[in-house]
Amino acid sequence: TYIFCPIHEKFISRALYTLYKYSEPDSFRVIVVDQTKHGFSPDVMKYVSPLIHLYMHPIRNLGYAKAMNEGMIHGLHWKTPLICAANDDIEIMNKRWIDGIYETFNMFDNVAAVVPMSPRVAGWGYGVPGYPEVLPYKETYTEGDYDYLLKGDFTDKEAVIPKTMPKQIGGTVVDGAVFVMPYFKREALMDIGLMDERFFPGSGEDTDWNARAYQKGWRVLSTSRSWVWHEWTKSKDLFASGELEDKYFKNRPYWNNHSDLWPEGFDVWGKKDGKLLPRVPDVAVE
Repeated sequence: TYIFCPIHEKFISRALYTLYKYSEPDSFRVIVVDQTKHGFSPDVMKYVSPLIHLYMHPIRNLGYAKAMNEGMIHGLHWKTPLICAANDDIEIMNKRWIDGIYETFNMFDNVAAVVPMSPRVAGWGYGVPGYPEVLPYKETYTEGDYDYLLKGDFTDKEAVIPKTMPKQIGGTVVDGAVFVMPYFKREALMDIGLMDERFFPGSGEDTDWNARAYQKGWRVLSTSRSWVWHEWTKSKDLFASGELEDKYFKNRPYWNNHSDLWPEGFDVWGKKDGKLLPRVPDVAVE
């Protein structure tokens, strides 16, 4: 089950087009939580509606965590083995992408979630400041392009790659991941729980979920065995800058206070000096 929660309609058509282009027919379902103020325009809706299995248009922006939770509860109800909370500015690049997701889940028994890497921000999700695209954006990537990504030998970028970034990342995984396109294992979601809806409009819910996962003995992996393009528009920055209408957000303030949930310090592994950190016991889900 794929869930998208766009706050504008700029990318959703392309995201769905590439998803269907590079996927096996009838192998998935799509949920869209349309968070644009007035809903998709008629032209966009005409294109995307045949590609969507469940469409929701809430009366206000729910934020990333709650919008994705609204979709995930349906995926859980449908007993979907994998539930993917995908940003709408994602484009699938090659039909082999999903094989890399499956391969990474099969590497270890305790993998709760897997996130593909992006040529624009390769590595552990955010990439490295000043690090260039491994490959530039293309509407269609060749098989050779994808082979290059899977090999992961980016020695031609040596002059600009910081020492902290491995040049050879082919086949590697990174513990901890930013949720740009996380695939959640159903049983892990049942054990760890949904994302905390206090985080708004987005940012922080992923690192909190990482920490909760590791406290329960699960792992969250970013994988170089699977690659998708991520435009990385940082829609939350529009909210922080005031460019989005306050009335649509019901004047709800930006919230990303890990210190309120992890009072003795926060770490993405949920530990400090090897000991589990205490967290506020409840996970806020309306």
